Amino acid sequence: FQDLSSSPATMAASKFADFYGALPGNDEECADVTSAYLQALLGGTECWVELPKHRWPKGWEGVYRRPVCPLIMALYGHPEAGGYWEMHCHEKVVAAGFERACEEWPGCYWHSELKCFLVVYVDDLKMSGPKAGMKEAWKRLRKDLVMDDPEPSGRYLGCEHRTSEVKVNGKKYKIMSYDME
Repeated sequence: FQDLSSSPATMAASKFADFYGALPGNDEECADVTSAYLQALLGGTECWVELPKHRWPKGWEGVYRRPVCPLIMALYGHPEAGGYWEMHCHEKVVAAGFERACEEWPGCYWHSELKCFLVVYVDDLKMSGPKAGMKEAWKRLRKDLVMDDPEPSGRYLGCEHRTSEVKVNGKKYKIMSYDME
């Protein structure tokens, strides 16, 4: 197979989302796409896989020796699965009203109507923006993507994200700290 390229978002993009979520009136949430690769069709070279014995229907034992079937979904582990998932996800994110934020940051999207910034890192979605806008944006994304309920930022890209407030000259500011322990 010729590997299909995959371009995950950067840590800088994640930190920009943190910054945007810390602005007055904004918030930030994350959600995982459930079995992401199994939501995308596999394209390219036809691929057949041997079915493991524990997945055989009743009555196949003794009839078949090593049955195979075409691989239709972008199963994790296939060299091109990540690229096909990325294309599928991009299509669904655009259908929800987002557009690429810029070419330099793949996996980053902006929704001009809802004022939401979205970072896609494989199956992890991180969004920041006005709370009402995010609620609607998640609703639109969930129309075509099966995902967990959005939650406040926590663990993302192997780093614990902690939001808190600090008072400076009598004004409250939201801050994000990163714990990589």
